[in-house]
Amino acid sequence: MKFKSERDILVEALSAASRVVATRLIGASSGILLSLTGNQLTVTGTDLDITVRTTVDVIGLEDGSVVVPARLVVDAVRSLEAGAVTIAGNDENVEVSLGRAKFSLRTFQVMDYPKLPPVTGAVTSIPALDLVQGLNQVVRAAANDDARPLLTGVLFTTEDNKLRLIATDSYRLAVRDVPEVNGVGDHDLLVPARALQEFQRAAASLASDAEVGITLTDAEICFVVGTTSIASRLIDGNYPSVLQLIPASYPNQLRIAKDTLLTSLKRAKLLAKDSTSSVRLTMKDKGVEIRTQSHDTGDVEDNVDADYTGEEITIAFNPGFLIDGIEAVPGDEIILEMSDSVRPAMVHGVEDTRFRYLLMPVRVQ
Repeated sequence: MKFKSERDILVEALSAASRVVATRLIGASSGILLSLTGNQLTVTGTDLDITVRTTVDVIGLEDGSVVVPARLVVDAVRSLEAGAVTIAGNDENVEVSLGRAKFSLRTFQVMDYPKLPPVTGAVTSIPALDLVQGLNQVVRAAANDDARPLLTGVLFTTEDNKLRLIATDSYRLAVRDVPEVNGVGDHDLLVPARALQEFQRAAASLASDAEVGITLTDAEICFVVGTTSIASRLIDGNYPSVLQLIPASYPNQLRIAKDTLLTSLKRAKLLAKDSTSSVRLTMKDKGVEIRTQSHDTGDVEDNVDADYTGEEITIAFNPGFLIDGIEAVPGDEIILEMSDSVRPAMVHGVEDTRFRYLLMPVRVQ
């Protein structure tokens, strides 16, 4: 196999495939499969649960396939100067060169690479913009602890024939209605957040009117974004009934400028250096006092103007979780609703309420 490709194009394709290759894998499974036919290079990476395939146009010189070490080939190509990179490989090694710089890397046997099924089945096309925006808001709330596999996914469910996205790590809950997209499939789907993060990266540069394809089987979902596909096993199990945690109404409501609050919270977070630290919000008429105290580093206090209705209340949150939720809200203002200092609070927009973010307070002494 031999071809030439612009470095930046090649790095992007190799990086997308390498990100899903698990470090726990050994042998050919820890590599990236490069397959050249004519001027079409297909780059494949997998951890046996998630598979990324992307096809790029190159200058093909000799058809063939090689399996190269995932992280090493990405670093090697990235380290070269900008320009046309030449890659030539066989069963024993692959040479990566540009100008007078050349890497010679050991390869794995192609026959030892996992046999991955092709993407098959009917493809449903949906607007990319609304789905990607919804996932940007929701994926952040999924758990990253494999000890709770159900919570590491995002639930795709159907509400009134429209798509609803739900994610929680048990400390916070993100819900996003996507009315512009009909339900995906005829039953609930629990999709790994890791696969959705790769889909978001692949779709980030799409035009606002672009569409993406979705293919479903009983156990797998595949997103098709241009010349890239992200296939993932679905998580098997019943997602917890979390929507019942959202109260019908709240007696206390804070309306505040989004950027102003974020600036103050990020300032307060500077002193919240460990997982036990919190930021305290004291709601008062026409404002909110924001404070963080640390036995090791000191304390910070700020007062921000806001519209507040309800009784004076002090409530504490994990600052990172609170910032995550506020950043995901569209618009220039946010609403923070509370019942008291111990029950979950709700963050959402003023006019656009398709996204809701429920957050557990932190108990403080």
